[in-house]
Amino acid sequence: MEKNLLIQPDLPLATPGCSLGGEIKTTPETFQVTEIRPERPDGEGEHWILTIEKSGVTTEQVVDWLARACSCPRMAIGYAGLKDRWARATQEFSVHLPKRELPDLVPLQPPGVRLLAAARHRRKIRIGHLTGNHFRICLWGCQDTEAHQQRATAMAAWIIQHGFPNYFGPQRFGRQGDNAQTGMAMLAGQKVQGNRKQRGLYLSAVRSELFNRVLARRIQAGLFTRLLEGDIAQLQGRSACFAVTSADGEEPRFHAGEIHPTGPLFGRELLQPTGEPGAMEADVAAAEADILLRLSEFGVQGERRALRVIPADLVLAWEGSDLWLQFTLPRGAYATSLLREFMQ
Repeated sequence: MEKNLLIQPDLPLATPGCSLGGEIKTTPETFQVTEIRPERPDGEGEHWILTIEKSGVTTEQVVDWLARACSCPRMAIGYAGLKDRWARATQEFSVHLPKRELPDLVPLQPPGVRLLAAARHRRKIRIGHLTGNHFRICLWGCQDTEAHQQRATAMAAWIIQHGFPNYFGPQRFGRQGDNAQTGMAMLAGQKVQGNRKQRGLYLSAVRSELFNRVLARRIQAGLFTRLLEGDIAQLQGRSACFAVTSADGEEPRFHAGEIHPTGPLFGRELLQPTGEPGAMEADVAAAEADILLRLSEFGVQGERRALRVIPADLVLAWEGSDLWLQFTLPRGAYATSLLREFMQ
């Protein structure tokens, strides 16, 4: 699968953009991601932690293979998150094998799967149990004049200081990009095909779409680089939130990247901002009032999500007209949301 289908041209940029153009080609050589987990195997316990490199294979397909190879149910296998099929992705899986040794998996490896390491551990890996991901991605065929290269360098410095918009990427909205529309139809009472997991994906896509709308309004209002009175702020690396009663007083922490303004993942018992941030969220909510009411009736719990991401270890390297970017993002952030600031 290639390329600029991964970029969402309808969403506003936080910056003037670099206009580098280029293409994202999700191939193992040019789109590499390594999962970062908060703990290492302790060498004891009933679970085996397997570090696996995969390409051209989905995370779920790896789970299916492990279940067959280890003669265990799928529920005995854990992982922290899904990784792109077309990337060269390194991630960890846990396999619960009480009183059993791990079989020799190397001769059983399917094409596109490689076992890198195995060690015992006391706990299963749960969904979301990761710190973030490290990326190494190539933008092919960019505008590579000296002016464009200087602009890219300046853009990287700006993003290191201010961050980039924490948009949900196109992967969130399904292969056809219509999961949010399907979810809204379902919430409106239309019959939608799919199992419980698929319906959950549709609901998540609706909330993601509305979050992106709120973030887009903030950027269009020229307020992306500011903390506002009434914001609900989130501590870096944590889910804890608090209301900003003094933007001036919190500015040092904001500019240091210690706190971030947040947007809504609509649902029940959602913390509501006030002032200008509250008005922007209320406008988006009013346009979809019936949908939000149904989300609450479905029992979906409201959450807050940071509006910006400040990448760690952002490095650019040119190879002719190809630009390689390396960076680390926290869990839940999309690499494509960073790349589009350079491409458009």
